[in-house]
Amino acid sequence: MIGFSLGAYYALDLAAAHPEHIRSVVLFYGTGPADFSRSKAAYLGHFAENDEFEPPSNVNELEESLRSAGRPVTFYHYSGTGHWFFEPDRVQAYHQAAASLAWDRTLAFLKMPPPSGEG
Repeated sequence: MIGFSLGAYYALDLAAAHPEHIRSVVLFYGTGPADFSRSKAAYLGHFAENDEFEPPSNVNELEESLRSAGRPVTFYHYSGTGHWFFEPDRVQAYHQAAASLAWDRTLAFLKMPPPSGEG
């Protein structure tokens, strides 16, 4: 599952609520609280350096919550970017180099096998 901005919140919620269906979650500049204790997913996150909607404290809190639940998690932070850096239709925010790198990382992540013993 891939979620962008507010969609990332829904992706997190679904992975926590329906662990039997969600094995991989990719987040683009979005966070949200949930109880990840039942989650079976691996998590990849792409976050902007300067994001007016997602302060670093939200990202750090989410990463810690996922790690505490024993979930595999890798978060990347992209220098010189803001919210919507991946979206070319957001001309003032789009950052081509960061978007390309984030997409390459996403494809590699999605090609990985599910976490050990869970799939």
